[in-house]
Amino acid sequence: MSGLHHLHRRMRISQNLEPFPGRSFKIRVLDYIMYVVGIISPLALLPQILQIYNTKSSVGVSLLTWVLLAVANVLWIIYALVHKDKILLFSSGLMIVFHLAIVAGILMY
Repeated sequence: MSGLHHLHRRMRISQNLEPFPGRSFKIRVLDYIMYVVGIISPLALLPQILQIYNTKSSVGVSLLTWVLLAVANVLWIIYALVHKDKILLFSSGLMIVFHLAIVAGILMY
């Protein structure tokens, strides 16, 4: 995997992309804000999880949607591993745990 990471880094340099964290103050602030958003975003799923488990009902919640979201998050986890992005890995890992909690709730109720 480190070979892919090296290739990705070389592609970024050759494409003249902005490094992380950004060189300018504004871009650095945006970079760190997005890290916070990436960590907090999974918490948006908690109301759905609480509703399913507190009411013991999954009426109106689509199993297919949540399964597809979980599969998509597996791809994000692979991407984060390849690029050695710990924040993206944490965020995607938390998202998949929450997605699977919702899928389990739908299947139970």
